[in-house]
Amino acid sequence: MAANLIKCDKTKELVRMAVRAGQLLREGMQVVEQARAAYLQSRDGDGSQASHYDMTAAEGGYQAGDYADANAAAKASFDELDSLFSKVATDNATSNVRTAILQYCAKHGV
Repeated sequence: MAANLIKCDKTKELVRMAVRAGQLLREGMQVVEQARAAYLQSRDGDGSQASHYDMTAAEGGYQAGDYADANAAAKASFDELDSLFSKVATDNATSNVRTAILQYCAKHGV
């Protein structure tokens, strides 16, 4: 059986990087979950139509850009976040996690 805690010197650069990576990953998963919950609260309806995202669009300052209108942009943003959430919020086997992260970042200018 593997140890429950790996003991190491967290003052060493190698370990600091590894620990920081874990902290950022855990924090990122929590923030994705919180952001998704906020989006769900800001929409009106089941989210299947862009018109359900009028409050989300206003609160987020969305603009039409390449989309039909700001509501469609807000829906697209939620759809990307929801897709990312489904990849990182499961213990089941999933594929293309890295691709989902990079796509989300690219579409949000990160």
